Amino acid sequence: MSELWDLSQPNIPSRSTLYHLNLVGIGTPYAESLTSHITRLAEAHSVYPGVMMEREIAPLVGKSYAGANLHRIYRYTSTLNSMGVMASDLVRALSTLTAHHQLHLLTLLSWSEVLPSRALMRPARAWCPKCYEDQRINYFKVYEPLLWTLNIVQICPIHQQLLSDTCPHCNQSSYQLSWRSRSGHCSKCGEWLGYQLPPFPEIDNLSQVEVDWLIWAANAVGELIAATPKLPFKISRSNVATSLTACVKLFTDGNIAEFARLVQTPKNTVWLWCNGKNLPQLDAIAKLCFRLKISLLDLFTQNQIEIANPSIRFLSTNYFQTKHRADIKLTNLTQVELQLEVVLLDHKLPPLSLEATARALEYDRRTLYRNFKDLCRAISAKYAQYERFRYLNSIEKCCEEIRQIVLQLHNQGIYPSEVHVSQYLTKPGYLRNKRVRTVLQETRKLLS
Repeated sequence: MSELWDLSQPNIPSRSTLYHLNLVGIGTPYAESLTSHITRLAEAHSVYPGVMMEREIAPLVGKSYAGANLHRIYRYTSTLNSMGVMASDLVRALSTLTAHHQLHLLTLLSWSEVLPSRALMRPARAWCPKCYEDQRINYFKVYEPLLWTLNIVQICPIHQQLLSDTCPHCNQSSYQLSWRSRSGHCSKCGEWLGYQLPPFPEIDNLSQVEVDWLIWAANAVGELIAATPKLPFKISRSNVATSLTACVKLFTDGNIAEFARLVQTPKNTVWLWCNGKNLPQLDAIAKLCFRLKISLLDLFTQNQIEIANPSIRFLSTNYFQTKHRADIKLTNLTQVELQLEVVLLDHKLPPLSLEATARALEYDRRTLYRNFKDLCRAISAKYAQYERFRYLNSIEKCCEEIRQIVLQLHNQGIYPSEVHVSQYLTKPGYLRNKRVRTVLQETRKLLS
């Protein structure tokens, strides 16, 4: 019997222009942001994000604001993670270039009907240094969660420390997406942002109830982000009015004035919410849910609100006034300058970082930097040098550990592959270091 040959042209699926990178954290509170994905995509192609935006993305968007030159939209890059036209246009363009059809999950587009855009997003980057360090050491992808881009999120719910928004090396802030953005690094000086710095002074100055609010708010927003892929429909703005009306009925038998007094919100504001005339901003609706002890997600998505605990948190009027980094005036410049010089000349190890110095002197770091720029830079440089020395010392210890592991595996007749070696390493994430990988290759060659 003769063989049958199929000479028809095979059906080969079309190839994407850019890499189809896996989306990180989808379905969890720590789903990556769209600007973070753009940064990782640019790194995968060995180009700056600004170059990729200009050459590949802008032509598809075809609008003046889209950033034929990223320099034009630096101040507005936070909206790329939000839910407006810029976010939807960017998602559409990137979907065409990467063949990804879930990029909207890296933004707040799914919540556009219930969340007003005013004061929703941070204008500048914020991050948890310990999260960055964990990502690198544990061999995870280094990325920025969408959670960090929202104004209401001031604290890392994992490490319970306030998010940082100023580079500890150059004392500058950066936009959500810059021309030279790089995951986990400052876009201004290029330094790594993941050193485990001492806790910010504000966390020590906050009361326990204030810390409880910040953690609750971060977890509540994280719950919204985690639920986004599972939404069976686009959330309607009428859901908010229906849920709030139900809350008024449950707590005060329909008395809006009494309900407004209980939740410490103006009566007219509550009336406009319940009648669907206005949408509450995220921080306002979150504070209300916190007081009522109900789920923010349930209020947005459920037709009927279940009240497990009918009590209301009665709080002081200044309770929700989050203590941002206040600009405290220096009362004695000469004395403070002498104190900074003492810190700089102190040879104790480990040296104090600028953040720890500010905490010890009970001043804001930005205030110190504004008045004593040279001294602050010197203190930061001294601390960075120590951290660099400590890191290089750890690398050398890892190299010695690899030599011993490779020899041990060789004597056991097991090929010392990266997978086998990483199982015995104290810090397997260090295998990403060029020096460590070189030692591994050289040691294997000596034994071959």
